[in-house]
Amino acid sequence: MMQDVRGFYKKILENSKNGFALLKSSDEYFSCHYKGSALNVLTGFCGTAGEALIDYKGNITLFVDPRYHEQADFETKGKNVEVVKLNQGEGFIKAIAKKVANNELFVCNTISLMFYKKLLDEGLKLNVYEDFKGIFENKNVNFRKKIFNVDGCKNKADLIKKHIKTRYYLVNSLEQICWLCNLRSFQMVENSTFKAKLLLDFKGKNLLFCNQKIEKVPLGYKVLPLEDFEKKIVSIKDEIAFLENTLTLGDYNLIKKPFVLKKDYIAKYAAIKEKCEIEHYKSAFFRLDCALKSFKSKIRAGLSELELKEIFEQELVNFGAKTTSFKTILAIADNSSSIHYSNYDKNKILKDGDLILLDCGGYYEMGLATDITRVFLCGKKAAKKQKEIYTAVLKAFLHAYHSKETDGAGLDRVARKILKPYEKQGFYFPHALGHGIGIPVHQSPPVIVSIGEKKFPLYKNMTHTIEPGLYCSKKPHKFGVRLENSVFVTGRGKRESFSHFEFEEKLIDYDMLSKKEQKWLKDWNNAWEILSERCIEK
Repeated sequence: MMQDVRGFYKKILENSKNGFALLKSSDEYFSCHYKGSALNVLTGFCGTAGEALIDYKGNITLFVDPRYHEQADFETKGKNVEVVKLNQGEGFIKAIAKKVANNELFVCNTISLMFYKKLLDEGLKLNVYEDFKGIFENKNVNFRKKIFNVDGCKNKADLIKKHIKTRYYLVNSLEQICWLCNLRSFQMVENSTFKAKLLLDFKGKNLLFCNQKIEKVPLGYKVLPLEDFEKKIVSIKDEIAFLENTLTLGDYNLIKKPFVLKKDYIAKYAAIKEKCEIEHYKSAFFRLDCALKSFKSKIRAGLSELELKEIFEQELVNFGAKTTSFKTILAIADNSSSIHYSNYDKNKILKDGDLILLDCGGYYEMGLATDITRVFLCGKKAAKKQKEIYTAVLKAFLHAYHSKETDGAGLDRVARKILKPYEKQGFYFPHALGHGIGIPVHQSPPVIVSIGEKKFPLYKNMTHTIEPGLYCSKKPHKFGVRLENSVFVTGRGKRESFSHFEFEEKLIDYDMLSKKEQKWLKDWNNAWEILSERCIEK
């Protein structure tokens, strides 16, 4: 398989001895990194953010942001891949441009239009090749899974219509298609979307291009085969509006009169959840809390990482989840220093005194992603440094959660100020404080980070995570701690957590907590005691 992939790119580059090709990492429809993509096959990297180049000789350069530095080293080991580790806030575009320099860069026509234009803006000479249908296609899709309706939600197309001046609006983002149509499917693991394209027609019926049977076609929509999409778009002489960041270069070239939208109105509306969505989230997180409680009761020395992961995911299903909402992150001891570790070593055996970092979530009947992170201690006694770092991260969470800040940047600064001093000990906080959640586990807006000038305002009923962390990649204290809860905004400078799952009492150093912090923690624990009594063990 690897040889076939290398041969594919060698053929593309055969007339450009000094050129590079951008390794395909995402599917035209499921615009996320997936197992079996060219990037994954050739580098071994399975993170959700990364870009890679290959030259004619087969040399590969992989670019990763700070969340994946350690993971990239581990997964590319022995594959002769150069890993370029970007700093926080450093983008892929400039790093790629620096590597390519004055040489040619070959890109597939399924690249996003915005990514393509940004590469052009860097002065790169780009050559586009047509995607070979069936090659590197996402095979992790089960088309037998039905497409079902989500009841009780508004007609979303009416919300968007008042902002768009053109008759047509082409929507390529699958999460936005699902949101607009109030449809979901669990065709793909860790996803609640389905393969489709959508053309909103504000003077006629909206056209949903999809090859699978839909349980109930939404009012105002007509379903056509995906094969009819190209013919339909080419036939339209009127302007068609779209967003550059979700449209592929190939689809853009089909449009006779393109109209670029400057604002993503769909994302803005989708970020502010309806009452039915908030209520669903409360139910979903309660069930996730129950799964965590049952999992915690089964932790014991002698289990492997793989066994622990399988135990948790079974509990997730036992308590009503349809599937995981992202690849479960479960790491024992020193593996917890890798932020998105998910390699589940069957030979990594849990011992008394080890930490277990579990970052997890599931999809339930409404197809909204849940997300939580906890750190557990195996045994009864924690090391002094474990307690110090855990308590520092807990303090950062409590202060961000109770902060009166009204924007994501402000919240991030609150936590970062508490965690910054630990850099002197080799513990770093190299990722954002949080992200929006919705149909995808990472939904934007909001963005909970202070890098850059934007403030990312938080409006009522926005949902997002708060997940401070500290990680040390060098011995003798090679481990990481992250504590994450998903919240919704209840008012200006106010928020409420969907989950109240307990923190690890054995890892808390109460001497590090002020009276106010102890009061916050006591209130949290009281809420968990009430919820915990409702969790029925399976």
